[in-house]
Amino acid sequence: MSEEAGMSGDAVRQGWWRGLDPGGSAVLFLVAACGTYGAIVASALPSLVGAWISDIGLTERMAGEVATVNVLAATLGLCLSLFLVSRWSLPRIARLGLLLGICGDLLSILASDMLQLSALRAVQGLGVGLLVGATTNWIGRQENAARGFGMYIMLQFVLAAVLIAAIPALLSYLGAASVYAALLALAAVSLILYPLLGLNGGSVPLRPAVAEVLEHADAAAEAEHPAMLKLMSVLAFGLFNIAAIGLWSYMLRYGEVVGLSAEGAAQTLALSSLCGIPGTILVIVLSARYGRFRPLMLALAVYTVPVVVFAASHVAAAVFVAGLIVQSVAWAVVAPYFQAVQAALDRTGRLAVWGMIVASIGAGLGPAFIGFAIDGTSYVVAFGVAILALGLAALAGAAPALVTDRREGGS
Repeated sequence: MSEEAGMSGDAVRQGWWRGLDPGGSAVLFLVAACGTYGAIVASALPSLVGAWISDIGLTERMAGEVATVNVLAATLGLCLSLFLVSRWSLPRIARLGLLLGICGDLLSILASDMLQLSALRAVQGLGVGLLVGATTNWIGRQENAARGFGMYIMLQFVLAAVLIAAIPALLSYLGAASVYAALLALAAVSLILYPLLGLNGGSVPLRPAVAEVLEHADAAAEAEHPAMLKLMSVLAFGLFNIAAIGLWSYMLRYGEVVGLSAEGAAQTLALSSLCGIPGTILVIVLSARYGRFRPLMLALAVYTVPVVVFAASHVAAAVFVAGLIVQSVAWAVVAPYFQAVQAALDRTGRLAVWGMIVASIGAGLGPAFIGFAIDGTSYVVAFGVAILALGLAALAGAAPALVTDRREGGS
């Protein structure tokens, strides 16, 4: 095995990236950028859902069901990556994921009904799930995992804003293919960057001997972290995504309900995505300086406040815009801290992938739950469902964050 690892390591150091420090922040950033094609799909759901409704003629409920198929297929891809990580190298997993994702996006341009679209989005989802699984596992193995996940989320916010703003501009040139063209541009970037996943041990499968080395370094901590804490940490992430992704999928439509034009609603979502960047920078700078419990619980509370306001009454457009901005900043803090807790509970990176799996299940169920709760132009029940999910996420996520803080003296 050592000979194989040496040969793989020599091969992976011969590319354009050979001058980079494998353990440096630049490689961490580029690996995060590689995985963004997969992670951005959830952020692109408002544009995708809008395109499916206007171009293919799906109802809001049907579009929500296709979105669920897309995200749940990504969850299946994440599960498959967890199985493959002990058999394939991370670059090989990512390469298969990119092939499937690109095929799914290209062929989705030709879809003409719900059945065709659902099948193609399932292929695309399976592919991006493999890519996200490989990326998440690589970041989760690193010492500065919190910083890496912060970069990952930051790139998702930046590119979501670019995506949402660029699609209307592309409509006059590419028509219904605009959203897929934007996604395929990100896929091209991932094709350039995916070999970096072979650095820092990613060039060989995570076989038992390799896993034992990683686990031995954290053996004492493992004894302190029973399975229930790990289960609670991933369940909390899933509950948060039910609310966050479910609401986000319909915010383009809700923006029109409160009085914004379709173009104005798209610009608002793009602006709110950019406003999430300060939150991710905060995570990158602070890391675990103030522990994980306090920033996580505070950000969850801040995220919930606009949902309560939206549920209480029909809001003005200005309140809607302000609420989305606040949510984006809070979202950018919540997600990487959930992932940092999981990385602290398991240094092999596998729990972080399980967290993404459960989060993806939540993201897949979210649009369907919220879509079923929408009554015409009334979103009151939908906001109530989101508030319940957010409260349960806070309850489930509190104990794992507290335990990791106390072990590391971060509270």
